[in-house]
Amino acid sequence: MIQGFTKATTKILSRLILSVAGQEKQGKSSLALSAPGPIIYFNLDFGLEGVVHKHASTKAIYVKHYTIKRGDSQALYADAWTALKRDYYNALKSTARTVVLDTSTEVWELLRLARFGKLSQVMPHQYGPVNAEFVQMIREAHGYDKNLILLHKMKREYVNDHATGRYERAGYSGVGYLVQANVEVYRDGMDGGFFIRVMDCRQNAMIGGMECPLPDEFNGFSMLAQWVFPDTSEGEWQ
Repeated sequence: MIQGFTKATTKILSRLILSVAGQEKQGKSSLALSAPGPIIYFNLDFGLEGVVHKHASTKAIYVKHYTIKRGDSQALYADAWTALKRDYYNALKSTARTVVLDTSTEVWELLRLARFGKLSQVMPHQYGPVNAEFVQMIREAHGYDKNLILLHKMKREYVNDHATGRYERAGYSGVGYLVQANVEVYRDGMDGGFFIRVMDCRQNAMIGGMECPLPDEFNGFSMLAQWVFPDTSEGEWQ
């Protein structure tokens, strides 16, 4: 017994702090919306229309749109960032079961625009405070009993200025270390089915590399959560 220390328990919170990466129209939003409700959805992208209404009949979904226009002043970016950050911390404190950032790629861009007024020609040593601010936002979610889903766009991978033909997650490069699981979603051709691939998982390392079709647009998150927490039931994730 040491003063100031707390004895560790065997209890694991049944919630996921998750990064979902995928190219456009590959099922990122559908996977996020299949998470338990109520859902608070931060929308900075254009892929929500035509998807959210399918889930709104089965759960409460609260959406707020944040518009980023290239060429706006840094003051406008700063105001938008202040609003988003305030809403995010309020969402964590709310009774919602799931919070979604769509996309975390654009949240990261908005933060940089708010602090620098631009996305390029920024010196590496200037990123320290910005990185710390973003990291603290994601870490804060670990203190709450709710799911946090970070959706990410993907970009072409380059090695020594040469395209490899592969794609990698776009956004804050260290996000993979902040979440409990990293997954990718993809489609087997435009007329094919949707698939999910687990890149890594902190709670259950054995599922790293697992890959299978998504069952349907309403149960994808439940399936993934039961891989992570095999002692839970489908009903706990709906």
